[in-house]
Amino acid sequence: MRRAIRRVLLLTLLCTASAWADAPKPFTSDTPQVLAQRFAGKPYLIAFWSVECPHCQGELELFAKLLREQPSLPLVLVAVDAPALAPQVAERLIELHLSDADNWQFAEARAERLRFVVDRQWRGELPRNYLFDAKHRAQTASGAISEDMLRRWLAMHLD
Repeated sequence: MRRAIRRVLLLTLLCTASAWADAPKPFTSDTPQVLAQRFAGKPYLIAFWSVECPHCQGELELFAKLLREQPSLPLVLVAVDAPALAPQVAERLIELHLSDADNWQFAEARAERLRFVVDRQWRGELPRNYLFDAKHRAQTASGAISEDMLRRWLAMHLD
């Protein structure tokens, strides 16, 4: 009996450690500046999504496809879900084979504050994308971004 209990505890510990290894980094009010510095002089894309957003799921599938084609794609995925939903966020990223992408999740339960830091005009609509050129001028897209539009932007800014 003790051996069975130890096995269950060990399996639980391993599963928990695996989930934490795949957990997104905490997105705080400093994160936009951190990303701007990391991508200094380079174009990049930030995609905001949620596990509860149906339109976001199709867009995540598109990003997964693009990352398979171009593993060095400068893509940042940010889940706007509250920290309590971290297990669901990690699970969805694993399902879509996006757990190795540059993943972040809002570190505060009150999303309004972090949305305001990102963009004072953003009222919470999802999906929400910011396509930054090399000078970090942003092109904003609310709603699901089309594959054609995204590929045109990538060809213009990454080739």
